[in-house]
Amino acid sequence: MGRPPVYIGMRQLLAVACLLASACTAALPPPSPTPSPQPQPTARVTLRSIGLGNGLTLDVPIGWALEGAGNVNRATQRLLLAGNVDVAKLATVPNNGDIDVGALPSGSVTVEIEYFCSLFCAGPADETPLPLDWSAASPFGGPQPPGRHELALGFRWFDDPLFIVARWVDDAPAADVAAIADIVRSVRADPVPPATGEFNGWAGLGPLASIPVGSVTFEPLPAGAVIRQPYRVWDNVPYFLVRGRQNVYAFVSRPLHDQRCDIHYDLPSDQFSCTIDGRTYEWTRFGRYLGPEPASDLSQHQVIVRDRSVWVRYVEDSLLVPSVRDEAAER
Repeated sequence: MGRPPVYIGMRQLLAVACLLASACTAALPPPSPTPSPQPQPTARVTLRSIGLGNGLTLDVPIGWALEGAGNVNRATQRLLLAGNVDVAKLATVPNNGDIDVGALPSGSVTVEIEYFCSLFCAGPADETPLPLDWSAASPFGGPQPPGRHELALGFRWFDDPLFIVARWVDDAPAADVAAIADIVRSVRADPVPPATGEFNGWAGLGPLASIPVGSVTFEPLPAGAVIRQPYRVWDNVPYFLVRGRQNVYAFVSRPLHDQRCDIHYDLPSDQFSCTIDGRTYEWTRFGRYLGPEPASDLSQHQVIVRDRSVWVRYVEDSLLVPSVRDEAAER
């Protein structure tokens, strides 16, 4: 006899159907959440490169008007003025020459690079690393009319105090306002200064870490050095580089009062000296004169540390560079 037929009741069919439905549901991926609208980035304008003539280059929008270097007033020199309007026709502050932000035409955006120096040079005391950050800008000048803005970012490039000043009106195109930060961020060295050697009147001596504290070295002028005219021939000589505990100094090898006197460093006495016409002049390791007048402290070149490298402004020397006030702290 054959096997008896199997009868499945209604409840058994419902149970099987539920099991199958449960298995299918578990195999499906969870539904994706509905995507939220994302803010669209502000459209960027196309930029072009402009050299500032001091070893720096930046990018400004194509189509913006440009005005090159010139004097703004007795204390300010302009390296570049760029804007989305005719910058040559912009109104200036009376008896000043700077752009009058209150008189900017509707929709205007301008960016200016200035060198500011009057009785003293403003801006950061130390060299500023690149790239620059526009978010660190601060108000420039006094209070501005409603809807007008004027911010500035100060930075120092090879001891020059520079400012990027941006001015704009509230109804200016968003892309042009956004271009301000792009312009600032684009400031770069072009060409990049060499690790050592000559660069725009500066002598690169390499990393600060390679110059031992307490050392005195005799440094020649770098290859390709800018040589002054004969009437300033005493500037065109090697110099002594001295590293103290706190600072680095560069003393000329001839004093200002008599260019015939070649200075030498004596290690046992730890002093500089020179002899002329039977008289010996002496200075400490940090350039302080040890004898009676009329001789003076040693003339100095400006020394900076940029990107952890030492640079000496060999084309200029001066007694105006601050003397070492506390030699004990440097020894």
